[in-house]
Amino acid sequence: MAIMEEVKTSSDEGESCFWHIDDNITLMIKAIFFDQDNTLVNTREVAGETYREAINWVAAQKKIDSEKLFADWREILDTLKNSKKPEERQFSYSLSRVVKEDDLVEDAVAIQKKRLGGVIQLNAGVEEFFKKKIDGMKYILMTEDFDDQIEIKLSKFGLKERFDLIVGSSNVGLMKPNIKFLEIAWEKFGLDPKECLYVGDNFEKDCQIGKDNGGKTIIFGKDDIRADYRMDDFTELAGILKILG
Repeated sequence: MAIMEEVKTSSDEGESCFWHIDDNITLMIKAIFFDQDNTLVNTREVAGETYREAINWVAAQKKIDSEKLFADWREILDTLKNSKKPEERQFSYSLSRVVKEDDLVEDAVAIQKKRLGGVIQLNAGVEEFFKKKIDGMKYILMTEDFDDQIEIKLSKFGLKERFDLIVGSSNVGLMKPNIKFLEIAWEKFGLDPKECLYVGDNFEKDCQIGKDNGGKTIIFGKDDIRADYRMDDFTELAGILKILG
């Protein structure tokens, strides 16, 4: 059993704590795979307003009704929601299906990205958990986003540099769930899939393959009896690792 102790520190902002794992103890878990959207960051909560702002801008340039344009775009989005092609799940692609002017699409995408960078926030406990890297543990990000979106969502918080590997659609070319998102990391670091922990908000997309290959799973922000554990705050992750020892 790994030994973890709570270490308290003091600063001008008050007392804080992090979990320290005894360096002489070997953890059963060697790597943690983290989903990004709605797990690390609150994408679902803020994405709608970013798309709305971009589409309102396009409608103003074209002098057309913004509500109709938004409804037309949502209709296209519904037809693409199950697409297995990452490029078809991009805002630029769906918008181009209802807005034919390439320059307007390009500018709208830039507006959407800028707004997203301004409003995106880390979910509860994420900042605290990532303050101190667990010695010997590999941190792997697995996301359907392309590199530019990862940059917007994570670099704002200095979180991108916390990962030993980022596996996204830019280098996989597929959507989750697909075992390639895991195999790339398993092979790169020589990981035993049974010694990995998979954390996400969607069991089928983020956890199922990992569990099928013997790993442990955590569902974030909801109940799902298929997962081994659930949590609503990333500060709970240290306690789960303590249990897994």
